[in-house]
Amino acid sequence: METFPPLRQVAGDIILEGLTILAARPKVGKTWLMLQIAIAVSEGGYCLGDIQCESGDVLYLALEDNKRRLQRRLTKMLGVHGREWPHFKVAHKWPRADQGGLDQLRKWIDSADNPRLIVIDVFARFRKPASPAKQSYDTDYASISELQTLAAETGIAIVIVHHLRKSEADDDPLDTVSGTLGLTAAADAILVIKRTGQGTTLYGRSRDADEIDKAVQFHPGTALWTVIGERDQVQRSEERCAILKVLADAREPMSPKDIAAALRRKDGSIRFLLSKMVKDGEIIKLKRGVYAVSPSPR
Repeated sequence: METFPPLRQVAGDIILEGLTILAARPKVGKTWLMLQIAIAVSEGGYCLGDIQCESGDVLYLALEDNKRRLQRRLTKMLGVHGREWPHFKVAHKWPRADQGGLDQLRKWIDSADNPRLIVIDVFARFRKPASPAKQSYDTDYASISELQTLAAETGIAIVIVHHLRKSEADDDPLDTVSGTLGLTAAADAILVIKRTGQGTTLYGRSRDADEIDKAVQFHPGTALWTVIGERDQVQRSEERCAILKVLADAREPMSPKDIAAALRRKDGSIRFLLSKMVKDGEIIKLKRGVYAVSPSPR
């Protein structure tokens, strides 16, 4: 029986070898995230807090940023700290996939000493142009499959930066990726950055790795992203703090319905969390079905 080595990690369990789609709404910070990862890979440094990357050659196709804007971004990320500028190849112009772009990617891979990561930012400026009226599963799948094959053959990671659709799906984060299901079907992994009233999350699903669901934070001063922890644990902690604050500010017992209304949360989820907080001794439940802050020990 033939055995295969495990997939190479490029940025911990966030990005592995293969083709990854990173999708987010405009202005959320997906370019900042990929620049941070590209820098860490190029110098064998850290990204997203404490994720260490193995050093390797990086190609960054900054197809939406001109040279001045990219210089401003890198100065913000590196210049203020006096760090050396990253040693990775940046291109602001690149042929589209159907006009020799794929062949040029393969040439760069063959010429690099230790190719590890290619970032295509953004995918719309690399793929073969397609009329929205003629967009189909097959055309979207074909636009991704050649890149996926290239990543698989060469053992590197290719990340394409993409957008989310305007109308968000309620059930599956992957359904929010712009385009048909052909895009997500052909990729090895999909990452979605989503900002809600409860914070920002990085959700990922892969064919070959466990699902990830991280709470992340963007720091405007340094333009760096950090993983805070697992989303459910972080948001649960934040919701508990919010409930305690609402009860303390009210200075009188409150019903689950009133607490949910004050926090703009669903009544059912608040009731569930209230029961856990009572069990943990954070709050008390009074006989008339209302809740109050636990009295401080004397």
